[in-house]
Amino acid sequence: MGIASNDIMRSPAPRDDARIAQKFAPTVKAQPASLETLIALEPQWTDLARQSGEKNIFLFPWTLIPSWPLLEELHPKLLTVWEKDLLIGLQLVRSDKGYAKLPVPFLRTAVHHEQYLATPLVRAGYESAFAKGLCDWLDGSEAQNCFLNLALTSGDGPVHGALIAHCEAEGRASLAANCFTRAAIEVAPEASEAFDSKLSANRRKSLSRARSKLERLGKLRVERLSKAEDLASWIDGFFAMEDTGWKHDNASSILSCPTETALYSRMIKQAFDDGELNFTRLCIDDRPIAYTLDVTARPYGFCLKSAIDQDYRKYSPGVLMEYETLKFYSEQSDCTLLDSCTAPDNAMLNELWPHQKPIMDLVIARKGLVYGAVFSLVAMMKARFGARKDAAK
Repeated sequence: MGIASNDIMRSPAPRDDARIAQKFAPTVKAQPASLETLIALEPQWTDLARQSGEKNIFLFPWTLIPSWPLLEELHPKLLTVWEKDLLIGLQLVRSDKGYAKLPVPFLRTAVHHEQYLATPLVRAGYESAFAKGLCDWLDGSEAQNCFLNLALTSGDGPVHGALIAHCEAEGRASLAANCFTRAAIEVAPEASEAFDSKLSANRRKSLSRARSKLERLGKLRVERLSKAEDLASWIDGFFAMEDTGWKHDNASSILSCPTETALYSRMIKQAFDDGELNFTRLCIDDRPIAYTLDVTARPYGFCLKSAIDQDYRKYSPGVLMEYETLKFYSEQSDCTLLDSCTAPDNAMLNELWPHQKPIMDLVIARKGLVYGAVFSLVAMMKARFGARKDAAK
């Protein structure tokens, strides 16, 4: 699926920080990443996360540090971009070899399997300075690095816009690869359209029937976590419910991996402390039958996990919960863009949620005649294989 779509969300144009880029020369520090280096950077990193223009919770310190065991085996480098003593950008990259069936060495974003977005973390207003620093560092990195692949990058935000603009200004080639879109909710302040107006008549009827069937079993209500004293019991209940069904059978639940258990426990607690947690459950009388876990970094939000009671599966509690998510975010203004963090072919969310979020790999060429020739060949091969995949669909 390409990124051209009438439903793709449009972000404001990148800030014009050319004056900042001219006044200061951004510097990049690259060092082998370790738990010690990450923890040592945490104070400046936390400030960067809170002041980033395009929030990416997967690169926040309280998310990345507990997920370190999932990244350690990739032997990533920690890239930090600075304007004097101010941290303006951060990303993890690793070495790789073999792209578009060509045995070329290159750099790519280091991503673990619980990470659904890898857009670099950049301080608001410094997007152009970050783009310059990153590209200058690429040109001066080890000679074997032919190009940089920024995987799982937002295709419509200020960071992407600044990187594209910098590449065009320098005459540097770039390539948008592995593009797809996934379900999202965009809430425009001036929106007056009913939140469920895009739902088909059949979907509205099926939701009504599912609700009616559940209401025959007891009092149906939606609860949102609000009290600190309830946090531990909600986490335990959610983890236990998520560790059922096919996730339990495939050992892919949160509880099946100690690192994931630690990651989500810390993420949930930190988000609650920051007022950035939307933890919701659907109950019949006093029994929870479905959960959704969303973490926000306003105005952005991320729908991370859900779980249903397998005993109530035939009543579609998961669909009702996603509908409640749509309703909640469409009727409030604090969070204006919710990313489903799900697969692009999730038919249920693609029907329920009205918008699409574009995601791509942004591949940036390294300067130099030899590197340019390699990149041209890579781009040609990537286009050829992409055309074959489209023809096979």
